[in-house]
Amino acid sequence: MKGKNTTNIISGINKKILLLFGIFAIISAFAWITSAIVINPSFNFFKGALSQLGSKGANDSWVYNIGLIFTAIFLFIFAIGLLAYSKNKIEEAGSSFLMVSAIFLALIGVFHGGTYPHDFVSVYFFIQSGLAIITIGIGLLLESKKQGVIILFLAISAITIAEIIKNFVSTAVLETLGTVAISIFAVLMILFFNNRKDK
Repeated sequence: MKGKNTTNIISGINKKILLLFGIFAIISAFAWITSAIVINPSFNFFKGALSQLGSKGANDSWVYNIGLIFTAIFLFIFAIGLLAYSKNKIEEAGSSFLMVSAIFLALIGVFHGGTYPHDFVSVYFFIQSGLAIITIGIGLLLESKKQGVIILFLAISAITIAEIIKNFVSTAVLETLGTVAISIFAVLMILFFNNRKDK
């Protein structure tokens, strides 16, 4: 019995560490993107797209591209943490969707702006992330209606705002809105799952 309790404690610590990678992903994303903007003073946030920072011709384009790959690794590990805490098949599916979105994030860094697959992997990253958040939100409804409603409200609000402003703002603004929404989701999930008991 004692050994079992010890195993559970270790497992719990490991899962909590996995959740922390959500914070690491947020810090990584904004740190690398901000650094790329700083070394590209000609970049216009209100007229361009963030992918320009990783395109051919940008100053030290590797900063943006490598940054996305690092961030994708952190996001993938965070998704594993969500999967470890999942209590039903819907939450598990949502966590798996987030893993896929992390792969697409890495591919944005691999296929930088100006290459053929770039537009597809960029758009699909946000679509897949939105799908992951909505799916996890639905799964949460089965365990905690309040938490599920909060996550679904976040997803619907972000999508609605994006649809309303998409014709009036730059791609960079829309991408930042999406990134902020994913970041808020990560923080909320850490708060929700941190004290969740094992299955």
